[in-house]
Formats: sequence, structure tokens, C-alpha cells
Amino acid sequence: MENEINEEKLKEFAERAEKGKTSTTVSKKTPDTPDTSEVIGTPIQDTSNVQKPWEKKQEQIDLANQIGWHQIPIKDLPTQGMFYPNGTELTIRAAVANEIRHWSTISEEDLSLLDDMLNYVIERCAKIKYPDSKMSSWRDIKEIDRFYILLAIRELTFVNGENKLQVKTSETSKIDVTKDMVKYITFDDRIMKYYSPEERLFILKFKSGKTLKITIPSVGITNWLKNYIQRKRLNNEVIDEDFINFAPFVILDWRGLNDDSYEQIILSSHNWSTSEISVLTKVKDIFADTVDPVVRYQDEEGGEREVPLSFQGGVKAIFLISDPFGELV
Repeated sequence: MENEINEEKLKEFAERAEKGKTSTTVSKKTPDTPDTSEVIGTPIQDTSNVQKPWEKKQEQIDLANQIGWHQIPIKDLPTQGMFYPNGTELTIRAAVANEIRHWSTISEEDLSLLDDMLNYVIERCAKIKYPDSKMSSWRDIKEIDRFYILLAIRELTFVNGENKLQVKTSETSKIDVTKDMVKYITFDDRIMKYYSPEERLFILKFKSGKTLKITIPSVGITNWLKNYIQRKRLNNEVIDEDFINFAPFVILDWRGLNDDSYEQIILSSHNWSTSEISVLTKVKDIFADTVDPVVRYQDEEGGEREVPLSFQGGVKAIFLISDPFGELV
């Protein structure tokens, strides 16, 4: 009995649906057809700029992204932020156990692997953000700033002083080191006079009328060049050793850099005049002399002293507890 009632209801529903479909077919409008535009309702409005209940405001998103991340004033960097776009922001977070475990495998004898390990921590624990939503990456960090950022990450990781970086000041004494005690670079006035605050790089104008732009090498450029050299040597291919010395300064951006574009830059360098080569060589030498990290400290009499940056325990000591047995009961 119940099945017969259900079948009857389904039949009635199908008939009503068929009638409704027929009644909604389009018919030709005649003069006698009433205008129903008034009762249809207001036009559909564009709501693309209206915040939906399930959407978060931009400031809420930014705040969420900053949980666990701490901002470093860009002017505190060794480059003083001069080679980043105005408004650039830099944030860091503490290294976690997995990253420290990977760091503990570091081999200071292999400079290439050491460089990779530094980049490993920077890539995971540092974020750089250009203004106006311009694409930015950890690869945009300047090579000179990298070690300062690494020490800042270390200080955020060991907030309770479990890790102490020390340098020897004499045969019998040593001091604890913080990131702000290290002097990374001294900008030479001979090159700074050509700095352009608008373009955030150096512009060299020659009497011939030619102009060359150079900049502080970024992590992205030096990392690409390192991999390029390793790959070429592994395949026993010829490398333009002369240009390699200038490449980090004259290649302004790592984006779009590949073997073809690099070869084009080399070909372009063959047109450099003797004056251009001489100036670039001098600039390279100036930077080599000015990039010499030292630790500044005050002696017992209050005088300012400097010692070379050489940590007790080596670079590996940056992210390892100084007295691991002190963690035991």
C-alpha cells in the first residue's frame, strides 16, 4: 500500500515538473503582453570588491603570516639597505630542530657545501618582501648581508643563551660575540660617490659617454655562478675565467639567468674598452679589501679593539649548544 502511494506521488511530481517546464518556454512578445521588467528585481550588482564573510582582511593575513616571524630593520644590515628597493621588509624566524640537525652535518672543509648550508638556513628562516607586491626571494639578499642575517636567526633560536659564539682576543682570553659586534664591510668613498639612491646601485659614467651599472652581489647571482662553474668543470667545458671575476658585480639580477643569457653577457663584455676594464678591476679590488669581517670590542681599559672573525668551534658552532653535556641531568 505504501509503495503505491509513493509511486502516485512520484507520478504527480513528474507531471508538475513537465507543466512547469512547458510554461517557462520563451514566447513571442505581443503588444498586449504586460511589461514584467518592474517585478523582476534590481540588476545583479558587482560584488568583487565586497568582502565576503569567509574572507580575511589583508591586515589579518599579514598578521597571521608574522606569527613566529620577527622583523629586522633593513637599515641594520651591513649594506644599510642601500641596495634594496625603498620599503623592503626583512623578517626572520628561529631555526627548528630539523634544520639544526641538518646544520650539524656541515663540513667546513668543503666550501661549496658550506655555502649550500648557509643558503639552506637563509631560505627557510628568512623572508624578504619588496614593496608594491614586487616578486622577491631569499636569493635577492645581498651576499654581504647573509652572515648578519644568519647570526640574527641564531640569536632568535637560542634566546636563553644556550649557544655562545666566542672569539679569542688573546692567548688567555676570549669574548662572546653578537651580530652587532661584527663589522662586515667598510664602504669606500671612491666608489660610494657613484652610488645612485634612485636606482639603488652604482652608475659608472665614462668620458666616452658609455655607462656601466654595477651592484653588490646577491646570493642568487653567486649561487648560480657557483653551480655554473661546477657543472662546466665536471663536463670539462671551457670557462671564461676572466669574466667570472666581474660577473657578480655586472649581473644585476638572478632572474632569467641561464646559460644562454650568461653567454650573451660574456659576448657583450668583449666590447669593453681598456678604461672600462681598468675601472671594473679597481672596483673589484676595492670591494675585496673592504669586505673583511672583524669583531669589535672594548678592552678592560675601555679602548676599542678588533679581532678577525673566527669562531671557537668553527662555523658549525653557530647553531649548536655550546655545552651540550650541561643539558644532561
